[in-house]
Amino acid sequence: MIFSKKNKSVNHFILAAPRSGTTWLQRLLNAHPEVCCLERRLFGEYADFVQDDGQDRPRLRVTLDKYVHSMLLHHGYPKKDKHTLTQAFIKTLNKVERSHFGKHVIVDKITPYVNTAETVLEQLNTFFPNSKLIYLVRDGRDVLTSGVFHWFNKQPADAELTKFERARRKQFLEGDTFKGRFFQDKEIEQWAGEWMQPLQTIQNAKKSHDAKIIFYEDLLTDTEATLSECLSFLGVKRTSGILKTCLEHGRFSTMSSGRKQGEAKPDAHVRKGISGDWKNYFTYADGKLFSELTKNTLVDFGYEENANWFERLR
Repeated sequence: MIFSKKNKSVNHFILAAPRSGTTWLQRLLNAHPEVCCLERRLFGEYADFVQDDGQDRPRLRVTLDKYVHSMLLHHGYPKKDKHTLTQAFIKTLNKVERSHFGKHVIVDKITPYVNTAETVLEQLNTFFPNSKLIYLVRDGRDVLTSGVFHWFNKQPADAELTKFERARRKQFLEGDTFKGRFFQDKEIEQWAGEWMQPLQTIQNAKKSHDAKIIFYEDLLTDTEATLSECLSFLGVKRTSGILKTCLEHGRFSTMSSGRKQGEAKPDAHVRKGISGDWKNYFTYADGKLFSELTKNTLVDFGYEENANWFERLR
């Protein structure tokens, strides 16, 4: 599927673990006159229901490829039609998006559902072989910390929680400092996987795509330079005026309704906007388990010098 700037949309992608700053990068990119950054959930062969706090009914999370598969079953179409039907949906989406937003560069941010990252890449290879991929990488320990806090916002008030979880949630909602161990082993295991799986596709992605790694921490310390790097990679204009507009729209205070960086709000999707918050919560046991699960990944991406970093948490 090849797109020309004259008649059709150019499609590129952001891939990252959840809670890695994709909402922020999306906000920055959407302020660009040529770029529309969306979250379309095209690939992953995934579907489930999730019950959000404050909502009466659960919402369906389903990727397009899973939906098309379901359609084939219900209509009795042959499996060979799946590619054609999926491609038709994507073509229609591109047309609607271009008409609605008036922009020709579509950037789709993907935070793959657990155990779907490889499937996502396979589908990108099939349907968007000429797309560029931006990998947004964040320290996995901050991903874990942000992720567990974010879960509090997703738990219905009547969710079945353990005594520990109830006490932790109460302190979280009341804004108190948590005492004792904050994480559970099952949460560390879950989020270590959430963090690792997209990163493990990078080398394969580079075989078929122009892929670039951007670090969340660089976006924090020098937002303008890192954003300019992204825009150059996407092949769009990056004048001083455009950069200024993007930066204004992406300020933490703008995204958080006036909060300062580092100032948390219990029910906010945009939490603190900082790096290194994991240090306020990790115990030695947490660090040791995270290191065992992720091996040398923190070292490979420059976050630590060796895999025994957790020893300093004693």
